[in-house]
Amino acid sequence: MTYTPEPAELPGEYEQARDHARVTVGPYAAEEQVTAASDLSLLHAEAFALRLRADAAEDPPTLEEWGAHYRRKTPLLVRLSLSDPLSYEAPAREALARWRLAERREIAALAGARLGDEAEGWLRQQGN
Repeated sequence: MTYTPEPAELPGEYEQARDHARVTVGPYAAEEQVTAASDLSLLHAEAFALRLRADAAEDPPTLEEWGAHYRRKTPLLVRLSLSDPLSYEAPAREALARWRLAERREIAALAGARLGDEAEGWLRQQGN
């Protein structure tokens, strides 16, 4: 008989990302943590600018821009959470969830565009 862990025992995405970061790069050294916190401040400013653009609706950010933002922000927060879980674990979990959502939206948009191209081609073929 094999042991099957209960769902509550299974590691979530955050735990997997955190454990991967712990094994591959480890927590930041003290001087690196200051630099990482500074980089995080810049990413917060970038997110604010993206939200302003989204609210203005004149030049809304693309799905790729949101995805790129979370691809930079999430690993930084996950690694910071290794050094200071009380300050960074919750934001790291949220960033990871937003990153996954951004990825799903990008994939859906690409699939939709691809289907649109195929549909146009099919319509052209039907007209001939």
